[in-house]
Amino acid sequence: MKILVIDDEKPALNLLVDTINHVRGGYDEIVSFTHPEEFDNYVNNNSFDVAFVDIELGRISGIQLAFKIKKHSPTCNIIFVTSYSQYGVDAFKVRPSGYVLKPYTEEEIKTELENLRNPVEVKAEKKLRVITFGNFVVYKDKDELLHFTRTASKEIFAYLIDCCGYPVTTSEIAEDVLEKDLDKQISKNLSKIIKSMMDDLEKAGYPDVIIKQNRQIQINKNRVSCDFYDALNGDVSALNSYHGEYLIDYSWAELSESAARIRSMINM
Repeated sequence: MKILVIDDEKPALNLLVDTINHVRGGYDEIVSFTHPEEFDNYVNNNSFDVAFVDIELGRISGIQLAFKIKKHSPTCNIIFVTSYSQYGVDAFKVRPSGYVLKPYTEEEIKTELENLRNPVEVKAEKKLRVITFGNFVVYKDKDELLHFTRTASKEIFAYLIDCCGYPVTTSEIAEDVLEKDLDKQISKNLSKIIKSMMDDLEKAGYPDVIIKQNRQIQINKNRVSCDFYDALNGDVSALNSYHGEYLIDYSWAELSESAARIRSMINM
């Protein structure tokens, strides 16, 4: 499922995202925002299956935001999360799927997701196949290679794969991949490279492999089949395919945490 989480308090937002990931096993695509204004720039071209919305959001109420979400995603299951019970009557005008009072329990979140007003049909989707053991190779369909317009785009994609779905900034990409400090010109160049990468992925039929929000960018692991990720999950065949080489095309990969993790697994 594609799940939206909006809460203007960062700790509360992170806690809810972690709770959803835990009760759902980490299989969903979760997009989160602390500022409704940032969400406004995202909602027009995206739809959601479920939206957890804090009612108290400052200048705009969560109820107003819920109506906006329903406009773009009519079947989206709205679940209000709040510390105040007095909003019940107004909230139900949106015809939400659920209503959770803080502090909530993990079981309450699980119950809401298991009893949605609009059931979500989860379809099996094809995944982008990525090989990291040895040379970096990306297949868009069975044995058909995905060709990147720019060599640098492919390298940044490899870096995002190496980051295992954790969000990174352009400053981190500049430092780790380019080995340069981010300045105005490098920032401009990186923006072009990242756009080219995302365009290539969209043309190949994988527009949602990259999540870009809040000035950060990350891999959507749910849309990728990767030998390294499989190995981390204990897949024996994936582990056996590792012969001491990881992303050998890129010098920065030798010192990455991911390279250290796979080496430690083999040496156990």
